[in-house]
Amino acid sequence: MFKKLYYKYLQALLIFSVIITAVYILLRYFVPNLMSNSVPVLIIMFVFVTSIAHYILTRINVERIEHKPNPELSKEEQIRKIAAIERKFVTQYLFITTVKLLSFLVFLALYVWFNKADAKNFLLNFMAIYLLYSVFELVYIKKPVK
Repeated sequence: MFKKLYYKYLQALLIFSVIITAVYILLRYFVPNLMSNSVPVLIIMFVFVTSIAHYILTRINVERIEHKPNPELSKEEQIRKIAAIERKFVTQYLFITTVKLLSFLVFLALYVWFNKADAKNFLLNFMAIYLLYSVFELVYIKKPVK
């Protein structure tokens, strides 16, 4: 089940990234003064980071999905077990989100430090792409598994 869920996510992520790349190309043509030359690198970075983060989360999510009640356990013990699985998922999600955010902040600081001329456009482009990928990730995580 893990491979199926993860490959389905990767497919959706790649389609989403192609759409963002197409929008970038159009915006680059119509409003070139607002677009940074580094957007393609940003898109590749977001695909890479998002796919790794989702890989880890999918491993935990499969445990949640495949959980079967054990008739030998009392209801309280079953509830505790389910709650532990849920806590593990939430903890991992928050940890991964924090690591991603801090990594991106370091990346932003380094880029702005070394490329002051492109800093404004890069920051605006980064924020837009970060928002798009964050919404995509949240929608995909919240989507029920069929």
